[in-house]
Amino acid sequence: MSSESVPSFDFISDAQRVLAAAQWGNRDAEARLEELRGPLAALAEAGDLEARSLLGGIALEYDEDAVAALRHFTLAAEQGHPAGQRGLAYLLSTGRGTQRDPERAERLFASAAEAGDGHAMFNLAMMHLMDKATDPMSPRSAMTLLMTAAEQDVPEAAGVLGEWFSELGREADALTWYERAAAGGHGPSMLATAVRYRDAVGTDRDPVRSLMWFLTMLHVGNGDGIHESHELVSGMSDQQIRDAARRAHSPDWAEALISSRSR
Repeated sequence: MSSESVPSFDFISDAQRVLAAAQWGNRDAEARLEELRGPLAALAEAGDLEARSLLGGIALEYDEDAVAALRHFTLAAEQGHPAGQRGLAYLLSTGRGTQRDPERAERLFASAAEAGDGHAMFNLAMMHLMDKATDPMSPRSAMTLLMTAAEQDVPEAAGVLGEWFSELGREADALTWYERAAAGGHGPSMLATAVRYRDAVGTDRDPVRSLMWFLTMLHVGNGDGIHESHELVSGMSDQQIRDAARRAHSPDWAEALISSRSR
């Protein structure tokens, strides 16, 4: 099927999903990004600002070309596109591909956040929580921004909320947000969720769910859960191990863990 016969939103939604996966370390996503680059470039040249912003994200995350990312994000931001504003703001806040300008970055994050961009809400809230913002915002307002971002499926925001509730001693609430972040592909939250189900923190002990999250970490290129997995399975039945591996979309690991347990 030619690119002309496929609706543009198919390429856009696919690229959004694949880029997010690549950002969390999914190696399989890189090949798919390469396939989408041509259709996205054609859409961008035709004036599609979302495609232009996605090309900026690919240039930054996949090509590690901040100068190309700056060009794409600037073209989109100049026309008021929230994702372009957010991407440009990130470059300005970090000094990648351009000179640092935190004040302009804050304004761009705020503009994108006002337009409903969840990732911009997250970045703006973090600027305030880390005392890097110039326009004062109360911690409660910043946390409200994080809540809104998390509800828009920004996993980093949900992960920060998990940390915040944990520090308050509200472990059940912390687990809710950690698990939401984990489901969105956030590796550190997968680890935090797995540990809580293993140690019954904020919930009843659930070794199957714990092992599932330890193994799911492998899909984002994080092998930190393997040691914990080997220790955890010593008290689990074969069926529990297989169930956890199936839920983690890693069925091959089940037999390896069962075999290692019997040694």
